[in-house]
Amino acid sequence: MGSRNPHLENALKASQRLRILGLVALVATSAPWVAHSKSPSPVVVRLQRAAERVFSPTQPGGVVLVRKGNEVLLRKAYGLSDVENQVAMKPDSVLRLASVTKQFTAVAVLQWVEAGKLTLDQPLSQTHPEAKGPLAGVTVRQLLTHTSGVKNISRIPESRAARRKDATLDELLAFFKDLPLEFEPGTRFSYSNSNYILLTKLIELASGQPYAEYMQRAIFAPLGMNHTRYGSHLAVIPGRAQGYQKQGEQLMNADFISMSQPQGAGGLVSTVDDLNRWDLALYSDKLVSQHLLSEAFRQVSLADGSKQPYGFGWFTAEVQGVPSFEHNGFINGFNAYTLRIPEQRVYVAVLTNAEFLDPSDLAVELAAIALGKPYQKTTAQKLDVARWLGAYDFGQGVVREVLLREGRLYSQRTGNDPSELHQGPDGRYYFAEGFNHVTFSERADGQSVMTMHDRIAGDSEGVRTP
Repeated sequence: MGSRNPHLENALKASQRLRILGLVALVATSAPWVAHSKSPSPVVVRLQRAAERVFSPTQPGGVVLVRKGNEVLLRKAYGLSDVENQVAMKPDSVLRLASVTKQFTAVAVLQWVEAGKLTLDQPLSQTHPEAKGPLAGVTVRQLLTHTSGVKNISRIPESRAARRKDATLDELLAFFKDLPLEFEPGTRFSYSNSNYILLTKLIELASGQPYAEYMQRAIFAPLGMNHTRYGSHLAVIPGRAQGYQKQGEQLMNADFISMSQPQGAGGLVSTVDDLNRWDLALYSDKLVSQHLLSEAFRQVSLADGSKQPYGFGWFTAEVQGVPSFEHNGFINGFNAYTLRIPEQRVYVAVLTNAEFLDPSDLAVELAAIALGKPYQKTTAQKLDVARWLGAYDFGQGVVREVLLREGRLYSQRTGNDPSELHQGPDGRYYFAEGFNHVTFSERADGQSVMTMHDRIAGDSEGVRTP
């Protein structure tokens, strides 16, 4: 050991102090957000609070994304991705989309319409010789809009009993392709997963590829949707969340379903980030021309001239009076909801890994907040409805009675159970679930009117009977 040099030691200590001070100064100048972090805006705070109310940190959860314009206002994960191993949900977790898949299938079909290999309004028998029997007169448009009359495979007992088994596309088609149609094509709307399984077949025939491969090549890869794919229980999928259900109050793993079963009606998995990329692409011509894509967002017209609130893979609706396009998704262990509002380019995606976590109301609430038009559903202090009590005739035999029982307000349609109404501070009377509501007014002739505001079905009016 050598002898100590006090002058050298003091110099080294001084040098160390200068280096430390220099590092502090560097951090302070290069990362001012450390000392002066920007507080979230009131809109973001409101979005965060709305989402936090839905999820529990110790239960299955979900991922939420809200975008307005090109700015992501909220991107956050809640709860657990894997309850058994206490793995937290992450913002880039991969979850099943279920019927949100339909909008992807619809756009893939439009790609082949644009390429001239499919037509929207010709009978299938004219474009595909394989379409025989009851399917021969059905059109692609009727499949896309659920107006074909093809029986829903999800309601066929033999199909439901076989959901655990792997099946080919042709084996699935065999469950319903020869069954009589439930109504004349184009005369009614009836949601049917069979329609989109048939569209899956048309995509494969047109492309000469399996559905999963075509979607990867034509949609996911071009958009950089690197975490979106057709689901599989065998494939190793990084970030995959586990699905859950409840039996009574007991939490359980979701019942198994072979992912060969949903096909283009509900087989995809994705992340909220990929869904955001997807929605932004819909404002461009990257996948299909805007002119043709606009067909997907039009309400379908039935043979009698009436309209139904469905386009090609999207329900047509409204949020606080602003047109929206939405779709839910439900499959073993998972719930999903996506909502787009082109007017302000608002987009909301909520993916959950629990059958009992319905994200639809949350998605609508978040969209309204992003629009700057939040719903005011909190119950008013004083119930003011005495002047509006009575029965209202909506025509076609539909009568709704407004009742007051033990200080609580109800709306009851003839033959149905009463539904409680909550008077909001905005003058609306909201149903307990969702954001559908009623309002009351008085016409110039003195008659009282009850208006039912249904976000998807639209408005209807009833006049109070004497």
